[in-house]
Amino acid sequence: MERIQEKTFHIIKLAPPKRLPGKVFDLFLVALILLNVFIVVQEFTHPEAYAAMYEPWQVVRWFSLTFFTVEYVLRIWTAVQKYAYRDPVTGRLKYMTTPFMVIDFLAIVPFYLYQIDTLVVRILNIFKLLKLVKATRYVRRILAYERWRLFGRK
Repeated sequence: MERIQEKTFHIIKLAPPKRLPGKVFDLFLVALILLNVFIVVQEFTHPEAYAAMYEPWQVVRWFSLTFFTVEYVLRIWTAVQKYAYRDPVTGRLKYMTTPFMVIDFLAIVPFYLYQIDTLVVRILNIFKLLKLVKATRYVRRILAYERWRLFGRK
């Protein structure tokens, strides 16, 4: 089980170097974040176009909810692979309070709160935009690593 946890950590970790599965994961994550931001923007700027694609967008949203929830849980599970979070309980709790994990949590919560209060959901959709900020961090790190790999090594 520890080996699976370590492999999972190396795929979903933020920092390079990454092998192909980690790069594919990052690119898919960024694409899914951008698609969700597009859907939210479309919903408020072009409601008639959004309404015409309502059912497919709902499928994307449910898929995203599942994917981001699993990603969030896996990040908590694999946090013990980092030295700073090596304690199974307090390390994971400490990791859950890091800014990006809080943003991830707040980006997921609106999906689960949707039935409770739609106003709260609309306010919390702002955190999806913060997830976009996180996606730019992924892209910058991938590009920096690729430049280092191509030009930095002898």
